[in-house]
Amino acid sequence: MKERSQSKKSFKKNLWFGVKLLLVAIQLMVSLLLIISLIRMEIVEKWIIVVISLILAVLLVLNIIILLVFRRSKIWAQILCSIVAIVCVVGGIFALKYTDAFNGFLNKITVKEPETKLYDVLAINDEIKDLGQLNHKSVGFLKTDPEVGKAEQLLEKLATIKIDHYDDVGTMLEVLRNGLTDAIVLDNSWSDVMSDDSENENYSIEDLHVVYSFKITIDGDEVEISDKDITLEPFIIYLSGSDSRNGLKSVGRSDVNIVVVVNQKQGKVLLVSIPRDTYVQLHGTTGLKDKLTHAGVYGIEKSKTTIEDFLGINIDHTIKVSFDTVVRVVDALGGIDINSDMDLTLSASGERCHFVEGKQHVDGNCALRFARERKSYTLGDRHRGYNQQEVIRAIIEKFSGSKNYLLKVPEILNIAADSFETSLGRDDIIEFVRSQIINPVNWEVESISVDGRGTMEPTYSMGANLPLYVMIPYEDSVVNAVNKINEYLKVEVEEVVDEVVEETQAE
Repeated sequence: MKERSQSKKSFKKNLWFGVKLLLVAIQLMVSLLLIISLIRMEIVEKWIIVVISLILAVLLVLNIIILLVFRRSKIWAQILCSIVAIVCVVGGIFALKYTDAFNGFLNKITVKEPETKLYDVLAINDEIKDLGQLNHKSVGFLKTDPEVGKAEQLLEKLATIKIDHYDDVGTMLEVLRNGLTDAIVLDNSWSDVMSDDSENENYSIEDLHVVYSFKITIDGDEVEISDKDITLEPFIIYLSGSDSRNGLKSVGRSDVNIVVVVNQKQGKVLLVSIPRDTYVQLHGTTGLKDKLTHAGVYGIEKSKTTIEDFLGINIDHTIKVSFDTVVRVVDALGGIDINSDMDLTLSASGERCHFVEGKQHVDGNCALRFARERKSYTLGDRHRGYNQQEVIRAIIEKFSGSKNYLLKVPEILNIAADSFETSLGRDDIIEFVRSQIINPVNWEVESISVDGRGTMEPTYSMGANLPLYVMIPYEDSVVNAVNKINEYLKVEVEEVVDEVVEETQAE
């Protein structure tokens, strides 16, 4: 019995030792992963990483000594060993959530992947059901599509077709319905355009059917890389909210067009909203103007350069975002406080959002409804631009106004990573975040919008025979936006020079 009792005690001691040994091993693993993640993140100063590494190393060595030297005695030492190990493991895992979320976010949004286009081969004849039935038949292509050559080559490999070219979408629809061509090839985004303009019977595509769909990678316009130091100088970002149903990498109409001017010296952000229907000359085109939203169908760089031409400014970087992300981000923040300038009730799919005039708290679903609504307002899309700015302002203020929301950072970064991409480089973002950590700012957000009058006009994309609703911008509204942008861009040259000199001396 005595031997059995001693054996039982020995088993318990060995088991307890094994548990402590496992805790220390996990402590070592978590500590190493945390240090590696901090180094990869590149935001934390090197000396801070060294200090953290030393502290973690001392705690680890202390635990190992306690574990080995006081293995069979000093119960207080064994308890201390376990507590230290548990605290290090829990704290390390908590810190890893932040560092891994940030690294994953940067890796996803800064990957320079080319945009893609999804094309549909459309026919009106019910007898044409596949590509084989288009052999030796005529197929129409949009001449103004920069990727038309690639589309033609791909289809020619799959079928023997006769190629016809047309100047605009409207003409393509007309010749198809008149039997002058057997099928047409259109970027899927134009199908969305025609569906949204259903009040014009000439746009109806209900009598068309998809014969074949294919995707190609687009070359797009040549991208100019800004060399501006965004930690020292004010900079401009073009924020594009895409309505593409085929993913963020696919081109689509730019339904949200906001010029964001950031002046970190003054801690101010200017949001200049340009309504989607603004009648502008698409960059690199002549003749008919077009809706700004249609520029997105040719790629985000086309939208950017078109806005640069329109406002006479240089945009440093672009951000493309799916606004459906708003729902999850706002919910992760616990809702936001917005201002509505009228009582409004929106209902869809059995869900109802009621807005009162003035300030109110809303969840993600109602925030998105508020940002998308235009038909309830006299100013239509222009008012929608104001609401979109209001939602962005509320998110920025909610996030920057309280340290409690730092706990939500990993969740928000994981949400945004799949619906967000930017031309900003990883190093640019890291340096900007570091500057905000060193000198945190409670940002002030100001919103303005380009205004104009609505009318029906022919467009570059759809042609002279199918006029669309557009907004002719008021000249004084455009001048006001340009003046405001230039006001935010002003920074004392002496301040920039002094900071550059200080950084050079420090290096």
